[in-house]
Amino acid sequence: MNYREETTWVLRFEVGASFDDDYDGELDGYAWRDQFYRDVQPRVVAAVFRELEKLPGWKVRPGNRGMSSRDEILIHLELREKVEGST
Repeated sequence: MNYREETTWVLRFEVGASFDDDYDGELDGYAWRDQFYRDVQPRVVAAVFRELEKLPGWKVRPGNRGMSSRDEILIHLELREKVEGST
């Protein structure tokens, strides 16, 4: 019989911006937020994948739980080699 163990670890980003009193707010469609999703989020995700792919013994792949990538990025890590010191 095969046994499987799992754990979850969350890396959460809370992103915000401050503006002067003359800011149009939602009238501009929250352009700052769109800029974050366009310019920052893809770079962070790519950097995380680059680093994880360097780990010997681990397989990394994207996942999807049916949520928008604006709400959640799921990354699956699977140990391919036995951990040193385990039986």
